[in-house]
Amino acid sequence: MSQENLETTRELLDAFDRDDKRSWLTMVHPDAEMVPAQQWPESAPIRGAEAIWDFYAEVTSFWGEGSAQLGEVIDAGADKIVANNLRDARGKTSGAGAEFSYWAVTTYQDGRAIRFEWFADRVAALEAVRLSE
Repeated sequence: MSQENLETTRELLDAFDRDDKRSWLTMVHPDAEMVPAQQWPESAPIRGAEAIWDFYAEVTSFWGEGSAQLGEVIDAGADKIVANNLRDARGKTSGAGAEFSYWAVTTYQDGRAIRFEWFADRVAALEAVRLSE
């Protein structure tokens, strides 16, 4: 796994948690694509770094305070990282709690994220990069 890509993965998460769009956008290719998990209500691919940021910001706007963290991170080759993204979410209005635990396969090109593909579980994420348990 590229140490640089691993560090960029962590920095992307930190920038998003800080609501630092400018920094986040410097780490994402302008023509990036994000493919939501099939289980999400909005599951059509989203293209463009700005549109991806807007999607993530809209989804998390319904959650109360909190920050995301990386769980397990798996080497999926020189240009891909598979990572479990975790967050304790709480509805702003209802206060109801939920655990967010989804897997993302992030593909890098020239040090910038160019594709994010989300999965509900580890097995599906590993299958996407042709790895097995």
